[in-house]
Amino acid sequence: MVLKAVWLTNVDSQVMNSRANLAEGLQRLAELGFNTIYPAVWQRGYTLYPSAVAQELTGAYVLPNSPFVGRDLLAEIIELAQPLAIRVIPWFEYGLMVPPQSAIARQYPELLSLDIHGNIQRIQGANGKQDPNAWLNPCRDRVRKFIIDLIADVVNRYPVAGIQLDDHFSVPVELGYDLFTQQLFQQDRCPHINWNDWRAGQLTELLTEIVSSVKSIRRDCIVSISPNPLSFSKRRYLVDWQQWAELGLIDELVLQVYRDRLDVFIGELTKPEVRAIQTKIPTLIGILAGLKTRSISSEMIKAQIDIIIVNQFGGYSCFFYETVLNQQLSPTLVSRNKAQLIDIFSG
Repeated sequence: MVLKAVWLTNVDSQVMNSRANLAEGLQRLAELGFNTIYPAVWQRGYTLYPSAVAQELTGAYVLPNSPFVGRDLLAEIIELAQPLAIRVIPWFEYGLMVPPQSAIARQYPELLSLDIHGNIQRIQGANGKQDPNAWLNPCRDRVRKFIIDLIADVVNRYPVAGIQLDDHFSVPVELGYDLFTQQLFQQDRCPHINWNDWRAGQLTELLTEIVSSVKSIRRDCIVSISPNPLSFSKRRYLVDWQQWAELGLIDELVLQVYRDRLDVFIGELTKPEVRAIQTKIPTLIGILAGLKTRSISSEMIKAQIDIIIVNQFGGYSCFFYETVLNQQLSPTLVSRNKAQLIDIFSG
């Protein structure tokens, strides 16, 4: 069976804002043959479902002043998806990333990772732009416990098919220069390990603890990882998902390949590490169906899906729900018609 998935977001989308919207949205996805959804549940430093674990650190049971207050979003999604035979894999979208104005960042600044100048927000790239987000330090015991407990609580309370971490479960290479982390490196330092490999190892240790916790609750719970291509992941975010797979930490890989040229898209799919993991675990390709300010043609989406199928991947996941159904969101809404949708997703 080909896995056909889509990410559900609370940004630039109304699909999760009410039970009625969810019911209509999941029905439309089922009619198009989608069998997996990755709904965002951890976003901008808060949960979108009621969480006592999150409340301990954030002070909020659910994202304040949102359409999710007074509801159990995740319970609604599972209840509506079950009769449609749609797998529900909650997506912990923000991973270790939090906005600097979030409750966690403001109340617990010691839990944040710093750049070499002592800033909580790194300077990105040659253009000197500042990252709008801060990042929790995976070397801190309290951070580890929070992330582990947050995920374990979902697996324990809800009959989900799995859980997903994406490219924000990472450590930007510019961060980790706070005194605590540097001192820990000096204490742990082995003769032949360098700074970047050690920091990457801290992330691997955290994932190992997450997987152990999840599997102790439900052995069949899928651990899905959705990273960027390997070279970029390792170089910019200290994520070695190839090693994670070799260590048996991943049950499903959803590789984000957001490319607008088919030759570049094919090049990413045919890299040796992608071919290798494809033979070991279910491997999906994440494709960009569009953004609020960026349209992707129906022809491009279909061409990429055809390439995925021809190359015998386990399936695909589209980012994101609204742009699956609509070719343009802004400045005016332009919907894909029924014939286009059937043509794209009927394979």
